[in-house]
Amino acid sequence: MAAPLAGRRVLDLGALCAQRPHGLAASMAARLCASYGAEVVRPLPEGGEPLAQAAPLLPAGGSALDRFLNLGKQSGPATGRFDVAIGDDAALSAHAAGVPIRARISVFGPGEDPPMSELGLLALSGLLGIVGEAEGPPARLAGHQPAYAAGLAACTGILAALRAGGEEVVDVSLIDVATWLNWKVAAGVLVLGSSPVRGGARADWYTVPVKDGHVALVYQEKDWPGLRAVVGDARLEEERFSTAAGRRQHRVEFLAILGPWFLARTRAEVTAAAQSRRVPVGPVKWPAELLADAQNRARGFLGADGMPVLPIGWNGRRVTPEMTDAA
Repeated sequence: MAAPLAGRRVLDLGALCAQRPHGLAASMAARLCASYGAEVVRPLPEGGEPLAQAAPLLPAGGSALDRFLNLGKQSGPATGRFDVAIGDDAALSAHAAGVPIRARISVFGPGEDPPMSELGLLALSGLLGIVGEAEGPPARLAGHQPAYAAGLAACTGILAALRAGGEEVVDVSLIDVATWLNWKVAAGVLVLGSSPVRGGARADWYTVPVKDGHVALVYQEKDWPGLRAVVGDARLEEERFSTAAGRRQHRVEFLAILGPWFLARTRAEVTAAAQSRRVPVGPVKWPAELLADAQNRARGFLGADGMPVLPIGWNGRRVTPEMTDAA
């Protein structure tokens, strides 16, 4: 199978966008197009690649973000024929005249594009309200999830427009995408009458320290008998711990009983013991460990150098680097 976008030319205006979320979203959409086999050209401003020194930095120098988002692209001027252009309104107006399909990134929609940071998107969408301890400050989500999701939305619209043919403007609102990511807020309001918030003392799930790191304990009420049996402490049989509400009410005492059992064991030992009772836990892994993770290896998610291999498909088959190389 040939790469689905082989022969298509895409103009990546992410480096020329006025705002960082827009630039990251456009860069991600173009990165996906490159993975589908398109020839992607990325014009740069006078100061050069804006992601060149963006965190996180690699041990040997350079930016991991730059390496990931610009893989398979070529820097160059916005000249020649392009099938697709991706950027904000100003960049598209200045550099994408005559391009039939344009993906336009904005904050609230066309004409509603005030200054906005990624942190602002997280706050406005409610995502900052559900992450972290209720007693402490909000915790920012790792990475660039709103911008990357907007890039995925833009690429999806681009693929549909290419399939339909003709001219098309694919409008992607960053706040719409971020709000969709936090769909539980809308569902919570509709079903419960209020939106979910950070649990803190009301939380049922915990990340607890173990001998060699941490594990995430994400059990549900049906798993409580199994967890109680795994830990094997008679104090957990007390009436005050028999319900989720009781365990929340006596959270400090509850965690004081669990803590020593977890600290005396490694992540592997805790995981094996919990799985023997079908209790869900998740070992928290160091970044270097993800390279050898069995799930990542089975899915082919990371290359030998740690570069993520985007799991994109076309007509029911996974698009591989070999297809795009052949194209």
